[in-house]
Amino acid sequence: MKFNFLLLFLLIGMMTFVSAVSIGEFQLDVDNVTLYQTCNNCTSCNFTRVMGPNNQTILSNLEGTKDGTYYSTDVLTGNFTKVGKYSYIYDCGNAVESETGSIDFEITYTGGELTEEMVTVYFGAIVVLIFFFGLTILLITRLPSGDTTSEDGFILEINNLKHLRPVLWAFSWIIILALMFIISNITIAYLPALMIGNLFFAFYTIMFWVSIIAIPLWFVWILVKIFKDKEMKRMIERGVDIKSTP
Repeated sequence: MKFNFLLLFLLIGMMTFVSAVSIGEFQLDVDNVTLYQTCNNCTSCNFTRVMGPNNQTILSNLEGTKDGTYYSTDVLTGNFTKVGKYSYIYDCGNAVESETGSIDFEITYTGGELTEEMVTVYFGAIVVLIFFFGLTILLITRLPSGDTTSEDGFILEINNLKHLRPVLWAFSWIIILALMFIISNITIAYLPALMIGNLFFAFYTIMFWVSIIAIPLWFVWILVKIFKDKEMKRMIERGVDIKSTP
């Protein structure tokens, strides 16, 4: 009897279970996830649950494949439908003892952490867009807003440069749209909560669909104005007095 208790104590002491807090990040719709656990002197190691966000069970009773002291199983990317924190529960042991535990992993849009290189690229893109936006607004303020008129308010000369103002306003809107797209993607990809990212992306989506309709109509309106100016120029050259409209 004493020998049996001593053998049991030795076997328990020889069993070493090594678990990790997290096995890292994986990219949504791209990466398969390898669940794994190392265990010395184990005869089996199973993964009893794969838990998704809000602790819902995705898969259960997955048998680990043994490779020495390494047990693993692959979960296909199709099982992960949204970003968030996931976890899996392992149950490893032998005839003497078993041990369970939980290990986390994360599904993200990028599959990795924000690096200094990525920060540099994102920050550089935002700075360049802001620079062009400021430059565009400055050019708009320098351009004439109307035609050359007399003191009585009659048009003396058609100024075609005024048509560049609405073109530049459209260009500045496109820059804002690009900024909103970058900001929404950064916040969705790297903020732990999706609420802010989804808010920015909702703004971007609304702006995008408005642009699809508004920008073509905007340029049609510019062309109509140019055509009317040509007609007025002909009338002015024939000596017709045309009152300037605000």
